[in-house]
Amino acid sequence: MAAEQQKPMPGSDRDSHGCIGSAGYAWCARTDRCERPWELARKQGLGADAAAFDRFCEAPLE
Repeated sequence: MAAEQQKPMPGSDRDSHGCIGSAGYAWCARTDRCERPWELARKQGLGADAAAFDRFCEAPLE
């Protein structure tokens, strides 16, 4: 009988900032929090694509 592989628990895939990637969260340095890109795009009037999220979140606060 083959050893059963452990499946990761849902939500256990936190990154170094504590963001849960499988739930759609990614770190945004500008807001200093985990954000869902599509929700941030709607709130900030950004394009709904990864490049727009990256540009916004990597930009320094003014």
